[in-house]
Amino acid sequence: MRQIIEMIRSLRSADAPANFKARLRDLGYISCTNTVDIKHVPFYEPCAIMVLSGTKTIYDHGRPVTAGAGSVLTVPAPGSYDLRNAPDPKARKYEALIVPFTTRLLDQLIRSHGFLHEVRQGDVAVIKFEPDDTLHRSIAHYLTTVGDVKLLNHRLMEILLILASRNPRLLSYAPHEPGWSERVRAVLSGDLAHPWEISEVCKRLAVSESTLRRKLRAEATSFRVVLHELRLSAALVQLLQTTLPIYRIAFDCGYQSVSRFTKNFRERFGLPPRRFREDVDESERNLTVSGQRAN
Repeated sequence: MRQIIEMIRSLRSADAPANFKARLRDLGYISCTNTVDIKHVPFYEPCAIMVLSGTKTIYDHGRPVTAGAGSVLTVPAPGSYDLRNAPDPKARKYEALIVPFTTRLLDQLIRSHGFLHEVRQGDVAVIKFEPDDTLHRSIAHYLTTVGDVKLLNHRLMEILLILASRNPRLLSYAPHEPGWSERVRAVLSGDLAHPWEISEVCKRLAVSESTLRRKLRAEATSFRVVLHELRLSAALVQLLQTTLPIYRIAFDCGYQSVSRFTKNFRERFGLPPRRFREDVDESERNLTVSGQRAN
């Protein structure tokens, strides 16, 4: 696991100058030095989360699923979960690597490796995988291909094959016919700063406003709710993985008022964006210092 941590640090330093926090291509990296509780975090694509230090708890319909260092959690999508990231008491740090994957790739795995008979419907849940050297080596292999789309998909397939072999319940994440809320999100994601109206989205989806409203209502949501949640989830990612100022994040995610953004963020995730960033920024400084010493 130490190899994986060093590889992540290398990727981060390659993508950004010292003392700058930047998103990594094709994966996510989260860290904090204080226990952070986040409410109703949306997941729009499934992912595997490898805990590197500390513990992560995901509340799946009220059921806590906790993973320690070396363990992996897989999260189905779409869905919304409460999370707790807690640092290791000795290292005083929480770190996790997030590896997203598509349901299309999972479907390819099912068809090419004869898993069709093992797919069970109605069994979709967060799954915990205990520390596994084979899985760790596969993830390390994946990190060597970040930025190369063809090789990346091949390495992702390897990771998914190992996970599905360990627990076939992962196959329940298999693709389904995209709902109308997913189609709307696909359009909105192209430019969250744009002042979207439902009429414009309807034109792109070639559907009438009344039909789209009815379809979204059948999925227990609405156009405004989808847009609101998508903007806030994008802001959450930027707060976690960039050093962009809060006013810039608010603007990029479609908010003209920082105060309105702050109010909505606190209502959605349980704490204001500035406090949220304070809880994670100290660990970024610590990682930069420790990385410089290691060099």
